[in-house]
Amino acid sequence: MKFSITLSIATVFVFSCTVAQEVAIDTQKEELNSSMNAFIELQQKQLASHLDSIKENIDPTLEVSPEDLGILRRLKSISKEVPLEFNSQVRSYIGKYASQNYRPYMNRLLGLSQHYFSIYEAVFEETKIPEEIKYLSLVESSLNPHLVSTSGAVGPWQFMYATAKYYDLEMNGNIDERKDAYAASYAVARYINEAYTQFNDWLLALASYNCGRGCVQRAIQRSGFTNPSFWELAPFLPKETQNYIPKYIAMTYVLSNADYYGIEEEATELQMASKLIMVDKKIALANVAEAVGVSLDQLKKYNPAFKQNIVVGSVEKPRRLLLPITEGTNDSLLYLALNNIVPQDLLKSEPETKLAVQGQKKYKVKNGESLVSVSRKLGVPVQDLIAWNGLSSKSKVAGRLLIIEKPVDSHLANNVKAAAARAKNTTVVYTVQRGDSLDRIANKFSGSSVSRLKADNGLKSDMIKPGMKLKINKG
Repeated sequence: MKFSITLSIATVFVFSCTVAQEVAIDTQKEELNSSMNAFIELQQKQLASHLDSIKENIDPTLEVSPEDLGILRRLKSISKEVPLEFNSQVRSYIGKYASQNYRPYMNRLLGLSQHYFSIYEAVFEETKIPEEIKYLSLVESSLNPHLVSTSGAVGPWQFMYATAKYYDLEMNGNIDERKDAYAASYAVARYINEAYTQFNDWLLALASYNCGRGCVQRAIQRSGFTNPSFWELAPFLPKETQNYIPKYIAMTYVLSNADYYGIEEEATELQMASKLIMVDKKIALANVAEAVGVSLDQLKKYNPAFKQNIVVGSVEKPRRLLLPITEGTNDSLLYLALNNIVPQDLLKSEPETKLAVQGQKKYKVKNGESLVSVSRKLGVPVQDLIAWNGLSSKSKVAGRLLIIEKPVDSHLANNVKAAAARAKNTTVVYTVQRGDSLDRIANKFSGSSVSRLKADNGLKSDMIKPGMKLKINKG
């Protein structure tokens, strides 16, 4: 009897504790919800107050709407070093870029940005300028490296000839570095850093990229302001520049909120991942394309700066070459192509003899030099320096004796002769582009045909779509 009473008391106690815990949890949930609602309400009031301030002090034409509160909140969430401010001009361009009419254009920009932004971000991190300046290139060129403006500006960053020369971009019969995303981005970084040092304002520095630093300086003198913001100075700037910064802010905002606006990344001709190498001799792009497993046309899309089908590099002036990463890459053939070794010649002699010319070379790192600066100076990829010398990306290298060129791996040397023999009978992987047809693709590759493409890829019809991977047997 006592046991039953004790058990009942214990059961009541446990039940009471459980109920108490549930009540406590419910209370905590209510308090959390109440706190969140209070925070959201406070944030909404602050945003509304900010919009009222903009209307009263900066832009009397601004007609505040509920959607503006959301835009302002999202703008603030993505603002970093460059101030992304809001007014009726910015809202007008946001409406334009987010519209259905602009959707195909924005989808393509988002697709292309996957390739270009990885380059911009790496350069801007190295040169210490804000990452978000990368969006300026979209306003400048829509990421079209071959765009030539009415005033003669060229490339993704739209450099004029004289400005390009001033910032050490090379332009001759073989190359136009205004079209090289890396070289042009280093030049942009130099310009923006100099402009920011002069004006101490990121938006004015960007405005000067459109109209020139002298133009901005003269506008400041006419305005009578000592340290004006862009918005204060805008009435004294050219009309194009007045619109330039609102376009930049709107483009940054809309593409940073692509999901919200239903913008979807379009498959582009640059959708494959790529790796950067440095070329220190004269090589044929056609041989590289064959080794990587892409068409010459596709390789040149990754390397639009080269005017001819060759790369003219040297030890003193190595050239950057972007290689698409494909499953069809033949490492042995790639070695031959990058070292300008003709396979037919190689068949007449032992490959080890030709390859043994490359002995191990070393370089003593000077004070103040880093892995990156040594890489750029000698044209050796950073990853190779790290691998050959047992380093990490954070290793201090000043005073060290670094291996900068390794002897060719004996396994690779043994494979070269066989690779050369297969040079005329190679399978490549081709990524279908917008507008392609089986007939058009077959015409790009000697020895190919529509029937062979269908047989090699198990196709039952002539229907193909962008992004498809097709095996193409050459020879």
